[in-house]
Amino acid sequence: MPRPLALLGAMAFAMLAAMPVQAQTQPPVRLIVGFPPGGGIDLLTRVMGEGLSARLGRTVVVENRTGAGGNLAADAVAKAAPDGNVLGAVPAGPLVINRHIYRSMPFDPLADFTPISRFAAIPVIFLAAPRAGITDIASLRAALEKGPLPCGTPGAGTTQHLAVSLLMRELGRECTIVHYRGTGPALPDLLTGTISLYTDTVVTGLPPARDGRARAIAIASPARSALAPDIPVVAESVPGFVAETWLALVGPRGLPEAMAARLEGVMIEIARDPAVAARLRELAAEPVGSTRAELAETIRAQDAVWGPVARAANVTAD
Repeated sequence: MPRPLALLGAMAFAMLAAMPVQAQTQPPVRLIVGFPPGGGIDLLTRVMGEGLSARLGRTVVVENRTGAGGNLAADAVAKAAPDGNVLGAVPAGPLVINRHIYRSMPFDPLADFTPISRFAAIPVIFLAAPRAGITDIASLRAALEKGPLPCGTPGAGTTQHLAVSLLMRELGRECTIVHYRGTGPALPDLLTGTISLYTDTVVTGLPPARDGRARAIAIASPARSALAPDIPVVAESVPGFVAETWLALVGPRGLPEAMAARLEGVMIEIARDPAVAARLRELAAEPVGSTRAELAETIRAQDAVWGPVARAANVTAD
């Protein structure tokens, strides 16, 4: 009797001892993101990576590969082996905007990825100069009837730039676009009224609105945001108007169905976790957690929206 028990004990010990070794044979998942450490997209990616690691039982390493508006990182994902060891945390730009701006693209955003889930959305916000007399979309429309207003953006070809161009198209009005190198240089001009309108994301746009350096007139999310429920959405005045940047998890084309389905379920679980949702809102993002089909439809639909806007704005990049 003692001998079989000893044998069973030895077998159990051997199995337990083997488990860490077996886990170590799996390589870490490389989660590639196209923006530098410490920025909003990077921080959202790290929340995503922590959630994936905890639920998949694998190490997830965030890899920052910057350049070309996120295209370099997205291209690395598109060209990776479809084995689940390389995934991409890819924002809206490389998936629905860049192909309409860059003269050449190293990948096809509509064909070279396996869409998995849209993780979080960052709405665009429209800010008016404090003394411009613009308090909402209706008063903006009235001000534009007198002639084009100077409207600032944080850079040509950004979601914010295309958002203000789309808004002008929907209002049937024009503004004189002034591009800045980010929000910092633009705020003094907004405060003094050198520009009448500035388009930003809520990440950097809400703080100056809260401290009086700008007036928030509308957010371009589908519905009022939990981040600022007191600020109306553009769609209340311009039905159907939505302008957001967002972060999605994608894999290379050809990711096995079972693997893609597993990742989809995990991503939905992560986004619905109350602790994760709270962290995302601290970063001024709204949790989404879409299905694969919903992400694929978002990519197709937004590609169709931003293409004509980018062409009309005559934005090109190398």
